[in-house]
This record gives sequence, C-alpha cells and structure tokens, in this order.
Amino acid sequence: MIHESKDNNNNLSKLLTRRSFFKSMAFLSLVTFTTTRLEAKGSKKQFKYQETPKNGEACKDCIHFLPDKNKCKVVEGSISPEAWCTLYNNPPK
Repeated sequence: MIHESKDNNNNLSKLLTRRSFFKSMAFLSLVTFTTTRLEAKGSKKQFKYQETPKNGEACKDCIHFLPDKNKCKVVEGSISPEAWCTLYNNPPK
C-alpha cells in the first residue's frame, strides 16, 4: 500500500511539472505573439521590386499598395504606383 502511495505521488509530481511546463509555454507564446511587430515588412530586393510594370501588372492595382502614401503593406520604403514585385496581387473585381 505504501508503494502505491509513492507511485501516486510521483505521478502527481510529474503531472504538476508537465502542467507547469505547458502553462509556461502558453504564457511565453502569448507574450511573444503580442510583442511581435505585425507590420514587419520585407525588403525591395527580397521581393524583386522593379520600378516598371510587369506583364501589365503594377503596384497601383495591387491590394497591398497604399496610394495615399505611396507605400506598400508588405514591402519597405517608398513605392512607385508603376512599379511591380513578386507579391503583386490584384483584388477580385
């Protein structure tokens, strides 16, 4: 009977340790997620930005382009409306 009691205590200790570990990981994930900049952008080089349209596609028609600021939601720096990059995405019409 004493042996079973020690086994139960060991199992309970392992469970509490495991539970503490998962709680800590959940907290760490939450902290990491809330402190990560969601507006992080990539470089022009990374997305093969070019100052001219490609096959009739231009930034001015892309869903990521912010025309009032000549900026892009995903590419760093000033963006020409007539430029193009690999992230080009035309909104559905």
